[in-house]
Amino acid sequence: MAKTYKAVEVAAPSNLRIVEKPMPQPGEGQVLIRVEACGVCGTDSFTVEGQYPGLRFPRVPGHEATGRIEAIIGSSASQWRVGQRVGVGFFGGYDGHCELCRRGDFINCQNLTISGISVDGGYAE
Repeated sequence: MAKTYKAVEVAAPSNLRIVEKPMPQPGEGQVLIRVEACGVCGTDSFTVEGQYPGLRFPRVPGHEATGRIEAIIGSSASQWRVGQRVGVGFFGGYDGHCELCRRGDFINCQNLTISGISVDGGYAE
């Protein structure tokens, strides 16, 4: 597996640049995806313009990515397989531990993962 990948990154509001980044290592129960395509959504402008509350730069936008699984970490991701085609949307996940998650209100998780906003998105390899 490659040690780096190319991405379009927002360095500061309205400042896009192509960068080479270290290949991320997925955590327990996560998969690593090689992006094959990523849609351009109006919501991505919130990242590019720095308008999303709590956004930190640099950040790779893009929450409409599809690709193939490159690596799988942990047994809790056992329903997936290397080479399988997958897609990633805006809602990237929840922690399952905060008070709202314990009530079943996952979309309002206090530690919500949002592709292209709280974690790097799909404007990348």
